Amino acid sequence: MPPLRRRPDVRPAVPSPGAARPRPVAHRAALPTVLAAVTLLVSAACASDADAGVDPSAADWPAAVSPAEADGDVWAVWTAVDASADAEALTAEVARLDQQGYDVEPVDPACQEGAHEQLAALTGIAEPVAVGVLFASEEDAGVFDTRDEGTTVSVTSGAWTC
Repeated sequence: MPPLRRRPDVRPAVPSPGAARPRPVAHRAALPTVLAAVTLLVSAACASDADAGVDPSAADWPAAVSPAEADGDVWAVWTAVDASADAEALTAEVARLDQQGYDVEPVDPACQEGAHEQLAALTGIAEPVAVGVLFASEEDAGVFDTRDEGTTVSVTSGAWTC
């Protein structure tokens, strides 16, 4: 058997006039745009933390407010809802929150504008009684909601009318 020989390259060295020209690579044109986007993202990430808000995992537990102390709307983090103020679940929730330093008791959520309707719709209880912690700001309610290991039924805001 004769030794194998390699075939010579049969492509012409000079392209013919009708041959297609190589197309420019699209990613080269996009490179400046990609670099600009990366630069913008990096500079935004390195920007001052003044606009970043509060990291709930590192923030102190927020102070609750009483409705009498509240100026305008209050934020309620509702942690338990039942049909009766004497329900065991509400009693247990009051005790749990007391251990965390929050003095709460079961209340009629109709005391906060819009809360009764929202809790009734979420739970299916026509006349709910609920345990909630009231805060002066959305930020405080959010910190509590994030840090608290109990259940959050809902977070509502509105004027306290009772």
